[in-house]
Amino acid sequence: MRPTTGHPARRATGSVSVPRALSTFALALAASFGFSRPSAAAEIDISGTGTFKPPSAEQVASLPPDMAFSPSDLASGTWSFLARYEDRTADADPDPYVGRYSGAIRVFRLTIGSTTMDLPVGRAELVISDGGLSFPHRESIRLEASTPTPYGVMRVAWIQLNQPPNRNDLRGTPGLLSSDALPEPSTIANLVTSRPFDRFLLVRLDGKGGESKPLLYISSSSVSVLASPAALK
Repeated sequence: MRPTTGHPARRATGSVSVPRALSTFALALAASFGFSRPSAAAEIDISGTGTFKPPSAEQVASLPPDMAFSPSDLASGTWSFLARYEDRTADADPDPYVGRYSGAIRVFRLTIGSTTMDLPVGRAELVISDGGLSFPHRESIRLEASTPTPYGVMRVAWIQLNQPPNRNDLRGTPGLLSSDALPEPSTIANLVTSRPFDRFLLVRLDGKGGESKPLLYISSSSVSVLASPAALK
């Protein structure tokens, strides 16, 4: 019998072993989860320092003697604030033009002169408006808090408005706020406004009697504000 001639086994082309295919699929699946998963929530500090025009001696003399801020604090003309918020808080306002992030604030702190006051975060909120606030198409960002005092309610706010007065729709450059969602921290710190006076820090103290004129009102646009990751607690 003539011996048969053996042929070497041919290697299949264009195929991958089962273990290797499963490994590649697992890596691809893990990568897809990594790209689709939203980033973790972070706390952001919006902090500002600046100056204000001190109230007159007559105004200071009319204030309650046991106010948190002393006459020397008010005479200093210096103040600062810190508002810390969590950047994945959901919008609590169904209005499509207004985003109200009442639960986002973790810290709201005001310093005037050498005295610092922590305002209750339960009475603080971050409000983003792409229109609304009684005016269509009016853009604004407000970080504000209030606290009851023995002599009335004190309100502190960092307010920015994009509303040139020479236009009927009260809107500045379109597209600064594309929606009422939380914008970038840098925008919350410094919204582009048409006038420097449309970005200001204010402190207002309203008496218990409901008088139209506040007991104390301070505001200033001479404030430098920055956004940064929250400092260690």
